[in-house]
Amino acid sequence: MKVIKILAALVGGLPNTITLLIASFIFSSLIGIGVAFLSLQDDKVGKSVSRVYIGLVRGTPPLLMLLLTYYGLPKLLSFIGIDSNNWAKIIFGIFGLSVGWGGYMAEAFRSAYLSVDEGQIKAAYSVGMTGETALREIILPQAFLIAIPNVENLLIGLLKATSLVYVIGLADMYQNASNLSNVNQGVYQLKIFIILALIYWILASLIEWGFRTYQSHFAHVEA
Repeated sequence: MKVIKILAALVGGLPNTITLLIASFIFSSLIGIGVAFLSLQDDKVGKSVSRVYIGLVRGTPPLLMLLLTYYGLPKLLSFIGIDSNNWAKIIFGIFGLSVGWGGYMAEAFRSAYLSVDEGQIKAAYSVGMTGETALREIILPQAFLIAIPNVENLLIGLLKATSLVYVIGLADMYQNASNLSNVNQGVYQLKIFIILALIYWILASLIEWGFRTYQSHFAHVEA
């Protein structure tokens, strides 16, 4: 089988892979920010909720999270009168990955916030900054930069996790590779999956390049 034919089949699933990656990254980041905020509050209820959520999602394999979402979410929604039977499978894929990765994002953001030098926070207060101003001008920008390496790793991990959506029947690159291998009775299996691995490697390299460029830009601005 020619490489171009394999590429054509695999790239056919690329739009779903990219959609899953971008949407899940956005929603998991929002979830992570919210959960990290709760964990940093003095409120015991908020802290307990964040701990339980982080513990559950970090202890649940991503594959299982997708299955729980695909089979469990429709039942939960039916209790409030929402019929999700006709929803596209990609919605469940995005939801499952977002909820699963939200716990990891929360820990990345929380640890980044706690890593900001306390002396700088005190210095901000000493020059008359309010808590809100210090948070906006001093704490969050530094916490954001500190979080970048962890977020980069999590995004690459999320890219690899998108290949798990085959369990809910969603046609992504991995699903297309499996189908192509099965059609040819596994004759070209190694060749197909080597090409698939190279595609994922290229995508991961692009993510790394993007984050390096972003960090270099901020380092140049700060200098």
